[in-house]
This record gives sequence, C-alpha cells and structure tokens, in this order.
Amino acid sequence: MRRVGTMAQRGMTLIELVVVAAILALVIALGAASIAAIRGADVDATGSILSGAMTYLTSRAVHDNKTYRLVIDMDQRRFWSETTNDDDPCARYIPEDAEAGLAQEEAAPAEGDEDDEGAGGASFMQKKDALLQRDFEPDTNVTAILTAHHTEPQVGGRAAIYFYPNGQAERALVWVGASDADAETGWEPEITIELRSLGNVTFHSRPVDPRDFDLLTPEEVR
Repeated sequence: MRRVGTMAQRGMTLIELVVVAAILALVIALGAASIAAIRGADVDATGSILSGAMTYLTSRAVHDNKTYRLVIDMDQRRFWSETTNDDDPCARYIPEDAEAGLAQEEAAPAEGDEDDEGAGGASFMQKKDALLQRDFEPDTNVTAILTAHHTEPQVGGRAAIYFYPNGQAERALVWVGASDADAETGWEPEITIELRSLGNVTFHSRPVDPRDFDLLTPEEVR
C-alpha cells in the first residue's frame, strides 16, 4: 500500500517556517551591518583626508611664507587648495571679504587661474597638488562648515578655511556625513573635524554641537 504525504510531498511545518524566517532576518541584519560598516569607513576616510589636508596646509603656509586656503565645495563634493598670488604683506592674512572669489562654478578654477578679491584685497590661485585636490569618498560629503569668519554653519556651496605664514590657522569645525534621503539636506552628519588656531586637528567621532564652541575667543584646553 502506497504511503500518502511523504516527507518530500508534505508542506513546511511551523517550526521550519520559523527557522527559515530567522535565517532570512539574520542575513538581512548582517547585510545591513556590512553596508553601515562600509559607509562608516568611507565617512572616516573622507574625514581623514580632510584632516591630513589641514595639517599639511598648516606646514605648507609656513614653509612657503604665504597664506593658503582650503576650499571645500559641498555641492560638487570635492576640495582643493589655493594660495595668495601676491607678495604684499597685507595679503598674508585673511582678506576683509573672506568669501570673495568663492562664487559657484561647475568646476574648480583651472591651475593658475586667479580669484579676484577686489581692489586692495589678496588674490588667490589654485595650487596644483595631488594631496590637496580630490573628490570625497563615495556617498560621503561635508555636511556643514563653521569658521571664525562665519556666524552660522554653512550647509552648501563653497567655503574656505585659511592658513597663515606664522603657523596659525583659522579655527573651524567641519562636519562629515553619509548620504541619507530622509535628511533635510540629503546628508546626515556623523563625525566632526575641529581645526584649532595652532593648526592642531581633533577628530570627533560624532557630530558635535556648534554651540559648544566659540571660534572667536581664545581656545580653552578641553
């Protein structure tokens, strides 16, 4: 007599369904964790690149005896360095209009092009340097920048951070994050880079509150 409902023919039991569902949930969780780890690594890489650029420009300004600025384009997701093209001693310090010459363009200025700072102001030209001219890591961006010549964090466009021949730098906070469709700007900040006046860089593994920093007053040891 033939047996009906063999193991091969019968449907899955409730226990088997629970086991399969648990395995699927584990696979999805591991996949999400892997994606998050990759995104976190890319954010850290972009932060490290910017931190290294700041440290390098602090030394470069002293070595060349010129004012440099690090230009960050949050729309194009890239950065580059520029230096004064003027031997005037007044050009060795932050110009009166620090945002002049940072108008939005489709691409960075060509090598040798000057940004007109206006009558009596310093002019800047892009410095061709592979260490200081590159795009950010995939799906990462600078989400906001606050410097001593800003009153509020800038969340788009171009911003400049200045480095001086006397070894000092303009104090700044730079937030770096990953793409997030739910965020208001499309980017969610995850880390913060703090540039101090002596060119020291502090890497915060979280988005710090700008209200905790007064970039216009002497620094306190924290």
